[in-house]
Amino acid sequence: MSLKIKAAVLTHVGNVRTNNEDNFFLNKRIRRCVSRKKASCRFSGQDKAILFAEADGMGGHAHGELASLHAVQSLQNCSFAQITSVATACLRWANEQICEEIEKSGNRMGSTLTALYIDEGKAVCCNIGDSRCYLLRGGTLTQLSRDDSKARRMVDLGILTPEQAARHPSRHELTQHLGIFPDELVIQPAFTEPVQLRPGDVFLLCSDGLTDMADDKAIAAVLAGGGSPSQQAKALVRLALKEGGRDNVTALVAAVQPFGRRKPF
Repeated sequence: MSLKIKAAVLTHVGNVRTNNEDNFFLNKRIRRCVSRKKASCRFSGQDKAILFAEADGMGGHAHGELASLHAVQSLQNCSFAQITSVATACLRWANEQICEEIEKSGNRMGSTLTALYIDEGKAVCCNIGDSRCYLLRGGTLTQLSRDDSKARRMVDLGILTPEQAARHPSRHELTQHLGIFPDELVIQPAFTEPVQLRPGDVFLLCSDGLTDMADDKAIAAVLAGGGSPSQQAKALVRLALKEGGRDNVTALVAAVQPFGRRKPF
């Protein structure tokens, strides 16, 4: 079955921060003007070599924005067979660029990244850090990405439950991110097994500015409530702002539809 992908992204500075360190990649479109506190765009096309991503910069004014920009600028669309090799090469190149910026400026900076590759009717998620990728299917929300955090490691060791990890102080202490020098740690992005696409699937890529403000139940309710990807992205950002908006917030929503079906953004 030929499938169509419709997607939209919205990034917002939030209620507290003065600069927006988030960025995105919407099938080659990125947030180039990082001084803008809010940005959005949309996409529609057949499910062939599509790439979406969200990056959350770290490092404070002017530095986090630069790190996340390097992260998304490194990305390349590719075929299904190339995903692992291309994604790994892109992220290592981005890491090199960010490390060069650290050496030049003397300021520590970094970025998370979560990416969704779509081709041949399948999707693969790749991530480093704690920006997340979710899939809503049949009303059930599943996290595809893996949080690279100390809290997640404690879950793996049986020290914490996932519910405890969601509130633990170390949930944002990252074990992997872009902006790590090779003598400190070799970055290793995580990849999911391929997901066979189905009409009605909805994917969400987002920064922790959303997931810190809203739990999975609230996020699922928005995605299951209907509307276009653009409307859902706006609703998720509004939800984060309503719950405090303590960080930059980005929501990228991608919906899978049968090809030829007309539906608004």
